[in-house]
Amino acid sequence: MQTVAAMANGLAWFLLALGLLADGFTAFLLVTTARRKRMASGVPVVALIFYAQFCAIRSALSLSCFAPVLAALCLVHLGVQWGLPVLLARQRS
Repeated sequence: MQTVAAMANGLAWFLLALGLLADGFTAFLLVTTARRKRMASGVPVVALIFYAQFCAIRSALSLSCFAPVLAALCLVHLGVQWGLPVLLARQRS
């Protein structure tokens, strides 16, 4: 049983890493395409799904789901998806 719990915990951390990677890649695309007429669009909900799955798996294992960290990641995600494009568009014009 401990092996399954360890594998599930590893999967939770992997999903968190995928969410961070998705947000990082979106920020990279936005910044690198900001000089053109049209900016790249991100993947608006994908990282949030990964973050929610991280918390759900950790909660199912009766482990701490790091609610403050999850809230901070959601705020970072909102900043990357909606705040960063607005800032870059204002700089362009």
